[in-house]
Amino acid sequence: MNKQYTRGFLLPAAIFLLVILAALGAYALNISSIQQATSRQDIQGAQAYQAARAGLESVIFQVLAPGTANLVNCPAPANINIGSYVVAVTCAQSIDYFEQGTDHTIRIFEITSTASSGVAGTIEYSERRLDATVSKCRATDTTPASQCN
Repeated sequence: MNKQYTRGFLLPAAIFLLVILAALGAYALNISSIQQATSRQDIQGAQAYQAARAGLESVIFQVLAPGTANLVNCPAPANINIGSYVVAVTCAQSIDYFEQGTDHTIRIFEITSTASSGVAGTIEYSERRLDATVSKCRATDTTPASQCN
């Protein structure tokens, strides 16, 4: 066998192997960056949920007014800053309902809290919206307000 025909045979195989390994490395890097982005979005979503929940609970506390039997009105719509999130909270109340046969007055509140951060349409944007319906009963008869069901 002539040695001059076998010279340089491994060079194309080595180049092919290097190209394949480089492609696998680029693919692994791409997967890693996608995983980081989705993890960041997951964290931002959880933070937005907690910010919206904090705004919702704040208004629920105001309308239920613990420690008093008085029926209060909805607070004015407000924007609350919680960290990097802007929380918009709105409240709407129903007319008062009077239970037949009792002296109980019931008021229903519809509360919406929306937390958002970042610019809409970008990867850093996150938003969560929570709605709650709560009611408060006020007894005007001899029944204590805490037993108004």
